[in-house]
Parts: sequence; C-alpha cells; structure tokens
Amino acid sequence: MSKRTTIADRIEAFVKRMDGAAVCDDCITDRLDLSSVAQAAVVTHAAGGSGGFERLKAPCELCSQAKPVIRCKP
Repeated sequence: MSKRTTIADRIEAFVKRMDGAAVCDDCITDRLDLSSVAQAAVVTHAAGGSGGFERLKAPCELCSQAKPVIRCKP
C-alpha cells in the first residue's frame, strides 16, 4: 500500500523546492492548484517556526507583493 500525499506534504515540498525563497499563500495556492487559499494558510501557519520553515512578512518571490510568506531557512 502506498502512502498518500497530503496537501501539507505538497506545500512543504514546494516551499523546500523554492530553495530559501519566500512565497505567499496565494502563489502556493495557484502553483499547486489548490481549491482555496485557506488550505495553504492552515499549513503555512502551522509550519512556520518549525521543521526549518520560517513565516514572516516580506516580498513574495513569485508575485513581488509584500505580505505574509513562508520560506525554508537556508
């Protein structure tokens, strides 16, 4: 039986692939084709400050808007 990939797994993998670049919930939602920003927000709020992730207010590398973003600490 194979392990199912959760939305949280997909988001965490995406943020890690960004290689330290900050990305906002809107861009995560768009790039991973999630049904709502709330799905990304729940995961990024929970991940921020743990597991090598950092949540802060900064420009998003993908849309350039200054807003809450998440990144994997280098």
